[in-house]
Amino acid sequence: MNEDNNIKDDLDFWATNSEEGGWNISSTDEGSQKMLEEEDEKQIKIQTGSDVVDDYVYSEETTDDERMIVNMGPQHPSTHGVLRLQVELEGEVVRRVKPVIGYLHTGMEKTGEELAYFQGPTNTTRMDYLSPLFNELVFSLTTEKLLDIEVPERAKAIRILMTELNRISSHLVALATGGMDIGALSMMIFGFRERELILNFLEKSSGLRMNHKSIRPGGVAADLPDNWQKDIKEILKIIPEKLKDYGEMLLDNPIWQGRLKNVGILTTEECFAYGITGPSLRASGFSWDLRKTQP
Repeated sequence: MNEDNNIKDDLDFWATNSEEGGWNISSTDEGSQKMLEEEDEKQIKIQTGSDVVDDYVYSEETTDDERMIVNMGPQHPSTHGVLRLQVELEGEVVRRVKPVIGYLHTGMEKTGEELAYFQGPTNTTRMDYLSPLFNELVFSLTTEKLLDIEVPERAKAIRILMTELNRISSHLVALATGGMDIGALSMMIFGFRERELILNFLEKSSGLRMNHKSIRPGGVAADLPDNWQKDIKEILKIIPEKLKDYGEMLLDNPIWQGRLKNVGILTTEECFAYGITGPSLRASGFSWDLRKTQP
C-alpha cells in the first residue's frame, strides 16, 4: 500500500459498511461499494463524506475554513428512503447537495439466485415494504410465463383486488409523509388512519400487515376470508369521502402549493430518458397505464 493510502489506517470508520476485512470484492457481490486498496486519498475523502465531487466549480476565493461538508443521513427518521445527503455549506448558504442512494439495497437479487421459484415471493415482497404485493405479483407473473403456468380466474381476480388495495395504501403513505414534510402536519395523522382500514383487510386475508407472501406462482396462498365483501364496502365508503377532505386540506394550502406548484417539472421526453413510469409519467401528459395497456 502506498503512502497516499495510509490515511485508511487513521480512520475511525469506513464508508458503506466496509468494516469487515478484505478490501477487494467482486462487483457482483453485496458490499461492492467498499473502498479498495488502489483508491487514493481523494477517493477516500469522498467516501467518508469529507469531500464532494461533481461538475460544480466553486470560487477560488472560498477558503477551506469557509467551506464545510455535512452528512445528512442516512437514517430513516430524517430521510425517507433511506437517503444520504452530502451538503456543502458556506456559512449559512447551501452551495451544493449530493444525494447518495442505495442504502436499502440488501443483495436480494444475489439471494434470489439460491432460491426455488416458490421461495421467490418471500424475497421479493421485502423489496418494497409499502407495496409488497406488487413485487410478489411481478415475480409470480414472470415465473408463470417462464413455466407456462395457467392461473385460475378467481386467483387472478383476488390478485387484482389485493394489489389495488395495496396501491391505495401506498399512496396514502405518500400523501401522509409528503404532507408532513411540506407543511400539512395533520395529513400525517389522516393518511395513516385511513391506511389502517386497508392493512386490516390485508392482514385478515393473508395473516400479515405487510410482506405477505400472499401472491405466489400459480395463484394465491389462500382464498378471501368470510364476509370479505363487507370489509371492501366499508373501505369503498370511507376512503372516497376522506379523499375529498385531503383535497381541501392540501390543494388550498399555500405552503403545499408554493413548494410543489411548477417545481420539478418533467416532460414526457425526460420521463422516457430517466425510465420514469406510473403516475409521474401520466402527469407529464403521456397516457400510459399498465393496468389498461397490458392487463
